[in-house]
Amino acid sequence: MRARQEEPAELRPPADPSSEIPALWGRPGGRPNDTASGSAQVRRGQSIATYKRPELVEIVGRVAAREPDLSDDQVIELVARLLGCPDDEALLVGARLRYAVEMYRKQAGRGTSGE
Repeated sequence: MRARQEEPAELRPPADPSSEIPALWGRPGGRPNDTASGSAQVRRGQSIATYKRPELVEIVGRVAAREPDLSDDQVIELVARLLGCPDDEALLVGARLRYAVEMYRKQAGRGTSGE
């Protein structure tokens, strides 16, 4: 058996387009993570599971910074309403947002503001 010669161009799969992107961010084809650049977006009505922890911390932080007089529970309630997650996820939403508030307070160096 002879080795097959190179297939005609129309039969070869197209080159991976990401391999053509220069490695500007440390790895070829990769772009920086949007959440790392401070651009967490509220996707109203989406499941709370679609949000990564850093996104929730950022969203909570934006609300807490705009409304500094709110207690942790009030921030959680406000962000939960803003996100508009499905009603059957209420317990999970509360738990994930409570964690996000705690992480935000820790990062801000203020501990918790009470309830």
